[in-house]
Order: sequence, then structure tokens, then C-alpha cells
Amino acid sequence: MKIYGLFGVTHGAAHVLTVMSPDGVRAALDHMTRTEDLIVNSGEGRLTQYLEKRDGALQRLIDTYDVEVLTKTQWDRHKQALSDDIWQ
Repeated sequence: MKIYGLFGVTHGAAHVLTVMSPDGVRAALDHMTRTEDLIVNSGEGRLTQYLEKRDGALQRLIDTYDVEVLTKTQWDRHKQALSDDIWQ
């Protein structure tokens, strides 16, 4: 499964990774089950976000699921190209 990620920071300075997939939100969430040391924020009409509780947890997630981390410009281009597919 192809998964794209975008790094960010919360207002409280926690590291966060937002993900999208051509297979859709639900498929990516169901696929990415190894979430030790992470808080998973998901819901109807939004992309899933993973917040790091312990250093290194996001990198383990990226490595485990071969997430392609994008720059903001790349993210915007992929999001536009994938269109409605990411919301399935």
C-alpha cells in the first residue's frame, strides 16, 4: 500500500505525521496498526494524524509502513492529483 506523510508540529510542540493514501483514509488506518507510543487522531472527513508520545515513534511508523514523507509542496500536489480517492 502506498502511503504519503507530511510532518507537522502541534500548538504544544508535539511532532505529528498526517497521512494519505490512494487507497483511502479507512484502508490506510486499517493497514497502519503498529502504533505503540503514538496517539492516533482519525475520524469522518479528515486525514489520520499520528502524534508522537515518545521520541522515535514516528520514525518507527514511517519505517514499518514505508511511508513516503513529502514536503508541503509535494503534499499539496499529491493531494490534488489523488483528489477524492484519499477520502474513501
